[in-house]
Amino acid sequence: MTPMHWLWLGAIALMLLSLAVLLPPLLTDGPVELSTPAGQDEAMLRRLYQAQLAELEQDRLGGRLSETDHAQALEELQRRLLSELDRPRKSITWRQSPWLRRGSALLLAVLLPVAAFALYLQVGDPKAAAQLAQAQPGAHGEGTDDAQVQAMVDGLARRLEEEPQNLPGWVMLARSYETMERYDAAAGAYRRALEEARRSQMEAEVQARLWADLADALASAQGGDLDGEAGKAIAQALELQPSQPKALALAGSAAVRHGKLDDAGKHWRALLAQLEPGSDMALRVQDDLLKLETLASEGSPNAMAKAPDVSGGHLSGELRWAKGDAARASLAKAQVFVVARADGHPRPVAVLRLPAASLPAHFTLGPDNLLDPAVSLSAFPALRLQARLSLDGQAMPKAGDVYSQMLSVQAGTSNLVLELEPEKASK
Repeated sequence: MTPMHWLWLGAIALMLLSLAVLLPPLLTDGPVELSTPAGQDEAMLRRLYQAQLAELEQDRLGGRLSETDHAQALEELQRRLLSELDRPRKSITWRQSPWLRRGSALLLAVLLPVAAFALYLQVGDPKAAAQLAQAQPGAHGEGTDDAQVQAMVDGLARRLEEEPQNLPGWVMLARSYETMERYDAAAGAYRRALEEARRSQMEAEVQARLWADLADALASAQGGDLDGEAGKAIAQALELQPSQPKALALAGSAAVRHGKLDDAGKHWRALLAQLEPGSDMALRVQDDLLKLETLASEGSPNAMAKAPDVSGGHLSGELRWAKGDAARASLAKAQVFVVARADGHPRPVAVLRLPAASLPAHFTLGPDNLLDPAVSLSAFPALRLQARLSLDGQAMPKAGDVYSQMLSVQAGTSNLVLELEPEKASK
């Protein structure tokens, strides 16, 4: 059984337990005394008074009570009788109406499961889908239940088509797609989230974050390209919120690629001002700003790509076929993606795309291949490196792709070898 099956079984068991505690008191008839008419109550009180009166008389005749004590006890008994007879009787109509008790039980039995199911659909399903997707390792040869994750995310997508105004659901769906490296689908989900955010007139900060997330997804889908629609999304995010962190990081990277070092420094300094001093992210941004100063002093907009990477933030080696290059002719349109991953990082750290026809070839993953410009390869103590051959050239992994062996490496490692075997395509 899957974890989702156990979740539903547990929820049903808890509801049945709750109903088992709540329903029996409503379905069980109350004690006979509670339904006794008022006239019968008075008759019972009088009989009790007469019995106690007889006991007092026997105690007096037997010498156990003096005349004075007998008179006081008699007076006290009479006073209690009068007090009981004068006390107003509480209404017990609801206890005398079986239909009211049974109707309440029926209403409770229906409302409790419906309310629990509605609450789960509102706050449980999107989070559960996203967390399950994030909990599963990626598709690059890590051998997990991808079909189950896919079914969960597809189910969330179908439900959101019926509930298009569920803004948190669209965001969760987009992040689930990003975890699965379906960046085009993630961009579509972010667009739907933006539509709902504008319709509901969400604050500018929320909309700016969504624009930045959309830009990030579009750039990932385009192999790190921040131009075109991604660039427009970055500009829109900064227009709504000039201090949006992700948009500032992406805008700085885009400016560097266009040789606009002053603009890049402006964006990254604005980002650095928002970060906690001494944090990992702040140190990375400071390192990028130092590189910018070096570029500016050299007067070369392209020096960043040529400058030595003193931090060791690169990986390099050879990418080749496992059995020569006889398969090259049949893979003229295929593309090879060299992917670096890190534990605890939900998406790839860096991706390099090469035409399959160029193999064997030397590869280098460096700053230009980072999906998040604020995160460098050297920021992670260990990386997992693997190549994937896409027969149709698509960035999204699918059945039929070919994977190389997976290498556990450190940033700065060179002379690596990745081998592909087209005969061993994934199912």
